Amino acid sequence: MSVTGILTAAGLSTRMGTPKALLPWRNTTLVIHQISTLVAGGCDHVVIVLGHQCASVSDEIIAAFTPSYPITMTCNIDYKVGRATSIKQGILSAPIDSRTFVIIGVDQPTDKSIVARLIDEHIGKDTLITSPRYKGRGGHPVLFSSDLKNQLLRIDDDTQGLKPVFENYRSCLNRIDFETDQVIVDLNDYDDYLKQYRLFGVGN
Repeated sequence: MSVTGILTAAGLSTRMGTPKALLPWRNTTLVIHQISTLVAGGCDHVVIVLGHQCASVSDEIIAAFTPSYPITMTCNIDYKVGRATSIKQGILSAPIDSRTFVIIGVDQPTDKSIVARLIDEHIGKDTLITSPRYKGRGGHPVLFSSDLKNQLLRIDDDTQGLKPVFENYRSCLNRIDFETDQVIVDLNDYDDYLKQYRLFGVGN
């Protein structure tokens, strides 16, 4: 059962003031950390959706990984419209045999143990959607069965992206509680980055 990570890294990083994908994180950059973590956590393939600063970020990725590493890079020309366009492009660029999509942003740094647990429980319980939680709050990454592929390809930023899919399948949602608030980390601006870097971004 093929598991594909969809890593969105196309945004303008307006509030951050610098490309999020290239910020330092655990002795590398956010984008390299996220790719490595998704693969180490159990993804068979990772699709990285680029947009703003596409050339510089893709150069960083090419320099970090061998050609045989299980990744695909794609550039979303509609990235200014919103993240939903990147998610859809990532799914369309995924291997045809993908049975699970692990969706996460480059600004939501995670850990391989989190990814591994989510994949194991999602596949083990054969659920449509799996979401990590911390004290009742939904986090990331979120996992979707390919049975929902058509619904995912209809998401739109004007209708709050993935929210309608969650609402339509709330009764099928597999909620997994974590004791770490890393599952809700979201690096919106530089202050957020500095705070979370001190907590999670130092070391290997």
